[in-house]
Amino acid sequence: MIKTVDGNILEASEDIICHQVNCKGVMGAGLAKQIKSKYPNVYNDYKQLCREQGDDLLSSVQLITTKDGKTIANLFAQAGYGRTRQQTDYDALRSCFQHLKDTVTQSPEEKNQTSIAIPYGIGCGLAGGDWTIVEEMIEEVLGDCEVTVYRFK
Repeated sequence: MIKTVDGNILEASEDIICHQVNCKGVMGAGLAKQIKSKYPNVYNDYKQLCREQGDDLLSSVQLITTKDGKTIANLFAQAGYGRTRQQTDYDALRSCFQHLKDTVTQSPEEKNQTSIAIPYGIGCGLAGGDWTIVEEMIEEVLGDCEVTVYRFK
């Protein structure tokens, strides 16, 4: 079930808050910058992983638990960053969504994270993706999961 609400995703009640990241270790703008500011440990772990694996991270998801018990999901769906061209890799983003689905649909005895918060327009702002394509992808891959899309107001 996917629903859209107006609000700040960083105040989400869902178990997992996801956002798209690049493989270069840079959280310099948008939601990533806000996460870097609110959760320095998320940024430090992300930056270290990028140093170690670089572009090999494309299509993967890094799950990091914060001090307040939230899980931040870094979705590696763009190799680089910048506004000169589209950065979002749709195949990589689809793989990331599939990984999230696998995470929340584990066997019942392992299940402790069941809901996902996604920012409205993920991969479509600074990274230049097309929301029509991404929204359809979310519905296809995560349609039977508990997903809330947060539209920032």
